[in-house]
Amino acid sequence: MKHTLIIATALLLMGTAVGQETTQHSRLKNHVYTLAADSLNGRRAGSLDAHRAATYITRQWREMGLEPFFADNKDYSMPFTVGDDSGYCNLIAIIEGNDPELKNEFIVIGGHYDHLGVRNGKIYNGADDNASGTACVTEVARQLLAHQSELKRSVIVCAFDAEEMGLHGSKALANYMEKYNLIGRVKLMMSVDMVGWLEKGRSLQLNGTGTLRNSNQLTDPKNFGMDIPVSTKRFETSPFGATDTEPFAKKGVPTLAVTTGLKSPYHKPEDDADLIDYKGLDLVTDYMAALTLRVANHQGTLASGKLSPKHSSNPSPFNLGLSLGFNSAWLRFPEAAFSGKSLIGGEAGLALQCNFSKHFSLHADVLYDYTRSPYPDPSDFFRSSLKLHQQSVTVPLMVRYYAGDYYASFYLAFGGYYSYGFDNAFRTTSTTHPATAANIASGNGQPCTAHQYGISWGFGFNIGKQWEFGFTASYQLNPLFEPTNMPRTFNTYSSCKLTYYLF
Repeated sequence: MKHTLIIATALLLMGTAVGQETTQHSRLKNHVYTLAADSLNGRRAGSLDAHRAATYITRQWREMGLEPFFADNKDYSMPFTVGDDSGYCNLIAIIEGNDPELKNEFIVIGGHYDHLGVRNGKIYNGADDNASGTACVTEVARQLLAHQSELKRSVIVCAFDAEEMGLHGSKALANYMEKYNLIGRVKLMMSVDMVGWLEKGRSLQLNGTGTLRNSNQLTDPKNFGMDIPVSTKRFETSPFGATDTEPFAKKGVPTLAVTTGLKSPYHKPEDDADLIDYKGLDLVTDYMAALTLRVANHQGTLASGKLSPKHSSNPSPFNLGLSLGFNSAWLRFPEAAFSGKSLIGGEAGLALQCNFSKHFSLHADVLYDYTRSPYPDPSDFFRSSLKLHQQSVTVPLMVRYYAGDYYASFYLAFGGYYSYGFDNAFRTTSTTHPATAANIASGNGQPCTAHQYGISWGFGFNIGKQWEFGFTASYQLNPLFEPTNMPRTFNTYSSCKLTYYLF
């Protein structure tokens, strides 16, 4: 009897353990710990370790019964090259829908499984980036298989390689689908990238809801009966970061970039499996499965027809931005073949731009300018005892030519400017000829002209689609004033400014 009790208890404990091992929570944890293990050395794209990670994912997908996207490929693999280098491989599966018409349309959900490898002897395991996303996508696929009979559209499940090298895996799939006229059948692409820090990140972020019609209804967790904090952003805007949505978005596909943010040790060796919020990851997985099922079954058009300026291949017809910079001003005396020294000032204002094509734009600024220019001492032409301080509203108007893509390019500009000086004042440090200095300071009865104009030229470059750095040089054509005993005077200045475009 005692032995029977012991055996029964052991069997019960074993059954409980097996049951626990097959819960989604435990599977997610196992996926992340496996993919982010030191033994995989950070899963650098193209490496043997990345292939070992792909083998693990393949085994999980095969055991759950996922069908390969490529009918003649039993291991889901989609090899591709980066430049002349081979050895890179996406994993692509499909869960076919059941609607006679809608099953020919696709919802794509994917995450990248590669990371940074080993650097300076330290392993970059990438538990959040992006073992968490790969684990989530795998378990979303498992849930969708359980509800496959309910699916109308087909769902393509992806594990992308070489994301960290420049989104090469997702580019390869997007290009393939475009080549075979499938890209128009992709109704939504979702990239699940860094979703393991829900508690610290405070919400699951959906970036790109502006590309969807009725996005609030589609993404609201209350419509799924779920309690998960979700925050939305209409478009992806950061010029410094990208995820696997980009290659699809640039081909006109609506996209959602899904993440819990950058609270984890992003691109650091400390991004390990023991730091992941597995309870939160479990909740994120349930939400993403419900969202995917909802959009796959949505009747009517999903696309709003709008794309993020970050992803648009064409510039917006009109841009409005804010500028801040500094200038360096000096006075020219062309009749004396002499130019004064320069002093630093500042400027701030609005930037407005009309874009006629990818290469040509008409750009105008409305700037508050504060400039300072030394003026020669009448007793010693090479000594500057006077300082001309000017406050003005300046409006440069220039035609720009962009070389390359408008949003990642170098530009040249040429045009003119008008400046209204509402406050022009001389200050003097001269003690030897104060009366003469005062006479010059007043322009010898001829104050500085308020209306100034001239020519301008410049160059600069864009940083993504919202930031711009530019240099401008301006040369005044009408005299600043014409003192009796001095050569005619012209203002000259150059400026460097940073502009942030609101849209």
